[in-house]
Amino acid sequence: MGLNGVIVQKYCVQALAAVGAIVLARGAFNYLSFAYFYLLRPSSLAKYFHGAPAYALVTGASDGIGKAVARELYDKGFNVILHGRSEEKTRQVADEIRERRAGDVRYFIADASEPKQDFEAMLKSYKDCNITLVVHNVGGSRIHERVDSMSESSVISTIHLNAIFPLLLTRALLPRLRSSAKYGPVMVQFVGSVTADMSPAGVAVYGASKAFIRAVTRGLDNDERTWGQPSGVRFSYLSVASVVTSSNRGDVTTSAPSADQFAKALVSSIGCGYRSYAPWMVHAATLWVLGAVREGVVDNMMIKEMKKVREKQDFYDGVASE
Repeated sequence: MGLNGVIVQKYCVQALAAVGAIVLARGAFNYLSFAYFYLLRPSSLAKYFHGAPAYALVTGASDGIGKAVARELYDKGFNVILHGRSEEKTRQVADEIRERRAGDVRYFIADASEPKQDFEAMLKSYKDCNITLVVHNVGGSRIHERVDSMSESSVISTIHLNAIFPLLLTRALLPRLRSSAKYGPVMVQFVGSVTADMSPAGVAVYGASKAFIRAVTRGLDNDERTWGQPSGVRFSYLSVASVVTSSNRGDVTTSAPSADQFAKALVSSIGCGYRSYAPWMVHAATLWVLGAVREGVVDNMMIKEMKKVREKQDFYDGVASE
């Protein structure tokens, strides 16, 4: 080997060593960041208490994750505004929460799957509330084998429930949120779904609706920082996998927490600085693993899982009809 060959070989070895060091450093940094976020990071919730008494508005709060999140926020000191579809269920939840301490608990009723809504009238009673936190939890879908097995009205209502209602409610809220942001930060969160990333069989419309919300989150966050002075209103998208609720029954596990467990994780992560993240650690790890394998492998894994979920759905439908 000539002198030039030795020099080239030397620099190739050095370059490969540098690349290896960068890869290892990046991996170590990502691992430490992951561990810090889920195990060590202190809560940032206190920064949303500013100005007049702070309110948190939670949609889909009459049951499941929304109910648990509203209860957790109330326990942390927020006054809460609940949204629900059923007057009776939402009133009962409001009464239950009021019993936990002295504070203000309000609610409003709206069917989020219905296209025609008067959002200005819906929010009129809360125009003087200092809303510093919004958690859009409303959403959901049943599993359908194919999109043409759904009626046209069912397709439209699924999209409205999971995408249009949260967007239009946010649009109506924004002037109020910007006023609150004059005294400190304001956060709007959209509870999303891993189906937006993986598009599994049976929930094509639901997954697409959540993907829409993920894009809306980023766009609205950029809007509030771009046009004129930054308003102080920020947005984040939460990627969520299985959580055990009355509508998603099953055993509570590390990968499928209870609504109460998940709500604690969600609330503790508010204000973390990320625009898109998974509040539950195991969900985040699962997404990372699935993101590292081929799309076809993920699809095959999800086909098996969705068939199991569909069987469980059919079983509980049968029990309910007996």
